[in-house]
Amino acid sequence: MLLLFPPVAKPCEPPAGVAYLAAALQENNIECCVSDANIQGFHYLIRQNLTATDSWSARALKNRDAILADLQDPGLYTNEDRYHQRVYDLNKLLSLAVDTTRFKVTLSDYTDRQLSPLRSRDLIKSADTCRFNPFFSFFEDQLKPVISQWDSPWVGISLCYLNQALVSFALAGWIRKNFPDKKIVMGGGLVSSWMSRPDFNHPFSGLIDHMIAGEGEIPLLDLLGKHGTTKRHYVPDFEFADKAGYISPARVLPFRTTIGCYWRKCRFCPEKAETHAYSTQRPSRVLADTLALAHRFQPDTMHFIDDAMTPAFLRALARTGPRVPFTWYGFVRFEKDLADLTFCRQLKRSGCLMLKLGLESGDQAVLDRMNKGTRLDLVSRILENLHHVGIFTYVYLLFGTQFEDRSSAHTTLAFTRAHAQYIDYLNLAVFNLPRFSEEARDLETREFYQGDLSLYLNFVHPAGWDRKQVKQFLDKTFKKQLAVGSGFRKNPAFFSANHAMFFNPDWQSEQAGSTHIKSRMQQ
Repeated sequence: MLLLFPPVAKPCEPPAGVAYLAAALQENNIECCVSDANIQGFHYLIRQNLTATDSWSARALKNRDAILADLQDPGLYTNEDRYHQRVYDLNKLLSLAVDTTRFKVTLSDYTDRQLSPLRSRDLIKSADTCRFNPFFSFFEDQLKPVISQWDSPWVGISLCYLNQALVSFALAGWIRKNFPDKKIVMGGGLVSSWMSRPDFNHPFSGLIDHMIAGEGEIPLLDLLGKHGTTKRHYVPDFEFADKAGYISPARVLPFRTTIGCYWRKCRFCPEKAETHAYSTQRPSRVLADTLALAHRFQPDTMHFIDDAMTPAFLRALARTGPRVPFTWYGFVRFEKDLADLTFCRQLKRSGCLMLKLGLESGDQAVLDRMNKGTRLDLVSRILENLHHVGIFTYVYLLFGTQFEDRSSAHTTLAFTRAHAQYIDYLNLAVFNLPRFSEEARDLETREFYQGDLSLYLNFVHPAGWDRKQVKQFLDKTFKKQLAVGSGFRKNPAFFSANHAMFFNPDWQSEQAGSTHIKSRMQQ
């Protein structure tokens, strides 16, 4: 089977989903080939014979090779301003490669002014008119030989993000036109969300032969004739990612230690509405799999992509200490273990350089109504401890839920200001109401985005704290009051948390004078 991961997603690390599918297929004696068409398509676009349109683009074209090399060099990440100049220059090259009157393609986004990824008819039109897609020449020049040389009748498309949707369907339409005998299978996170809708009526049956919801390993094996398999946890195969040229100063590999979220109680979480089954293994087994992956593929950094890393696995990592052969970061809850300064030191010794933490609100009453399970007194100790040991904190705040009002938003502002010295990065989000959540049944709702595949609703806030007011508060009050003297780091443009860890001075000091990472990235 040929597995494809289409554009557009951040081109800084290989995709995890197809790596897990590849491992499952190979373990069951099914040949497979993986193609990360996202990173390949990215390099294809910027390597074209481009024409400068202004002095900025002329400079970017002249320095094209240097821009890529610098973004793969740890030394660049000691200078935030120079880093951002290089990122914006690289993004400028992408804009030269597409028709900007219709398309907007960035390092993290894809927009078509004529078609919407939220409408099934537009996705089908994207398939029918694939020749107009910005990646059509890439399909023709680079993917056609790959598909032609692969004997299997099966082609899988991993559609994880909304940014990939229109390109994924253009790719499917192109495959259907050029390889009519191929059977197209589509899965991934976004497909799972669509299929979880109770009103999903399979509008793509004329184009896609099979659509798979949820974790794809078991249903894909069943589709390919390997019936009765029950295994859910595999060590991913990243053979396809070697020499791919990811935009990162280190070789980063994503790894999932659990399936789903162990908490699963937050009332605002869209995953709760989609009812994905949670699954985990013994921490010792997970750690053994992590180390086996590291031994085989030699990552510099491990990105743990769990919804939240379990306390049990964090303890296993902490006990392993400096024997862990990589640095790492991941998403965690504000659990009590992190209130222990000694434990935080052990995590740091194990290679942890950043933790992403979903605080959501600085008002205890709001957290309680959210069923977040977080105590602010614990949060305070945890943020201080992590700062003390040199672990970066990337804190997520969520505004505009039905549980919040203007007063509680100001309480969150006050809490954030009081802890500013312990927070390295902030991510500010405005709440979207999951369309089929329990909460949606109790609120007066209206359409947010038009389209039969839309996953979210707007709603009439019970306290009058509507979306417009929330955005005004963030722009005119929250950001302004925290702009001067707060010490928050600027979120890396386009790459956000995926590059944030590399600005940690402790990581930079480890790389000083070392050439092994840069040489590995350029191999």
